[in-house]
Amino acid sequence: MPTDITKEEIDLGKTLAKWEFPEFIKYQYSKTWYITTGVIVVALLIYSIVDANILFTFIIILITITLIIIKKREPKKLKFLITEEGILLEHKLYLWNEIKNFWVLYEPPKIKTLYFEFNSLHLPRLPIPLEDENPLHVREALLDFVEENIEKEGEPISDSLSRNLKL
Repeated sequence: MPTDITKEEIDLGKTLAKWEFPEFIKYQYSKTWYITTGVIVVALLIYSIVDANILFTFIIILITITLIIIKKREPKKLKFLITEEGILLEHKLYLWNEIKNFWVLYEPPKIKTLYFEFNSLHLPRLPIPLEDENPLHVREALLDFVEENIEKEGEPISDSLSRNLKL
């Protein structure tokens, strides 16, 4: 379970790497994207109404409103540190004994991501954009503390869909 860090006084040991990245990618959408998305939303709404599925209608409307709100938001910069005690994402500390493994997926310019998997089943995979960080330096910093998963080669389907659909 990650620990909330609220005071700077906690000693995390030596900082091995640190960088900032936006909390999400703010995509530029074309007219085609808007038209396609609009057609899909309207088609799903019509289907849900014809099928008399009120819950599905509500879910479609909720997802649409959420996407509109997110699209208008500006991403804030998140701070990420690799330290001797663990990794720190903003104010959440993940200790090394909580992290199962990591892998780096580096296929510039589109994909430059560091992934962490946790021992706990209720913690989801944690993707960290590498931005302009040297992936070899980051990998070297991590190898002293956590195992690298060399079997992971591709981007997770959820991340790929998100990137390709610009969500």
